[in-house]
Amino acid sequence: MIDLVEVFERAEIGPLTSETDYYMKRFVPKLSEIIARHGIKWDKNTIINTDDDLTDRVFQAAVDLLAEAGAYCPETNRVMEFTRDEILLACGQCPTATTFGEGRERNVMRGRRPDTTDDRPWVHVGGGIYTTDEQVFMDTVEKMASFNIVNSVSVPSILHLRGKDSRVRSPQEVLAACKTVRLAREGIRRSGRAGLPIINGISAASQPASMFAASYPDFGLRPSDGFLIDFLSELVVGYEALQKVAFYNSLSANVGSTSTPLFGGYAGGAEGVAVTATCYMIMGNLIFRGSYHYNAPLHSKLHLSSTRPLIWAIAMSNAAIGRNMGYPMVNLPYLGGGSGTKQYHYEMACYLLAVVTSGGNVFSGHPAMAVQSDSLIPDDHKFHGEIGLAVSNLTRAEAEPLAQKLYPLFGDKLKDPDKGLTFQEVYDPATKAIVNDDFRRAQDEVRSELAAMGLEVPVS
Repeated sequence: MIDLVEVFERAEIGPLTSETDYYMKRFVPKLSEIIARHGIKWDKNTIINTDDDLTDRVFQAAVDLLAEAGAYCPETNRVMEFTRDEILLACGQCPTATTFGEGRERNVMRGRRPDTTDDRPWVHVGGGIYTTDEQVFMDTVEKMASFNIVNSVSVPSILHLRGKDSRVRSPQEVLAACKTVRLAREGIRRSGRAGLPIINGISAASQPASMFAASYPDFGLRPSDGFLIDFLSELVVGYEALQKVAFYNSLSANVGSTSTPLFGGYAGGAEGVAVTATCYMIMGNLIFRGSYHYNAPLHSKLHLSSTRPLIWAIAMSNAAIGRNMGYPMVNLPYLGGGSGTKQYHYEMACYLLAVVTSGGNVFSGHPAMAVQSDSLIPDDHKFHGEIGLAVSNLTRAEAEPLAQKLYPLFGDKLKDPDKGLTFQEVYDPATKAIVNDDFRRAQDEVRSELAAMGLEVPVS
């Protein structure tokens, strides 16, 4: 595989072009041509693809997209070009297992193949949703970390200092990022699982300086945690991302390459999102030297992940990578339903049926499109982890009819989703016990409905 210095050099010596010309003259026409060349077509009656020949064609299309369109660096206005041989060599050398955590919580996230029913997927819970209160932040992290099925956590964001929110890219942001890590690590310690990894880096850190500061050992992040580095849509690789790549690879830290191809944007529809999402995972290994990938395609207007074509595309990209690379991944869903609602659980169950059987690991979802403060409710995420583990016993062919039954229960609500609850509305502030009967009832009813469909979800 070409070394990192050579990767960085490609951002300096590639063809000079404007961003508009990159999209209009390279990316968009090339993606359309490649989709036609490989005969990639979504059957709109399906949610979960089971055609392995189509899956492999999506992977080949993703290789072609990177080889023929390249990636774009906006700071230099140059196209980062890679040969097909360089890309395929990197695919063959990508990590297939990544170790996270310390002590007895040290564990391995593996790349999974579609239809693998004899291995337990990694269970990741949480999200970077904004939290308004330090005590709620710490209680949320502690409770999520305490569940024995959980292998890693994403911690919320907390941006306020002295009663004010920190401005993005300000000096206060650096302090907020360091504060976030300290609070998160303390919450994890209180759970009795001090070695449990945090693998979403720091959602409060928008700039490299904040992430680097929060990585200082006194603040608690460790190389055995996970550090997210984002691609920009579509196929854009900025200097800030490459700065993070240089730093975290110098520490031998776990890099989480992260991508959010947009349905309805330059990536187009389901077929384009499937190819582009797969291409990002190839780039995550080749350009970022990633240890794992956050796969997070979104609808450009609805700002969620749970439409029928998006679920198909996300699962397809999982299967394409699972069959041809084995790069470890989790899929970050943004869902419409609010915390504690049945709609939220239906969306999550349908999503997990698709992505886990297609080769992904388990990641509980963001409720209410991640815009409602204090909406990380740990027992929701435990329930979704349980659903994901139950789904891992199924093949794609077995999961498809279940997904077809679930989708009508939420599909028509995505434009006007059910409002949810907050942490404070669900738990007793002193004991942290569930005191909201509606919250408990919604989970019980969905668990019973899933069992009636043929998916038994045991309580962990």
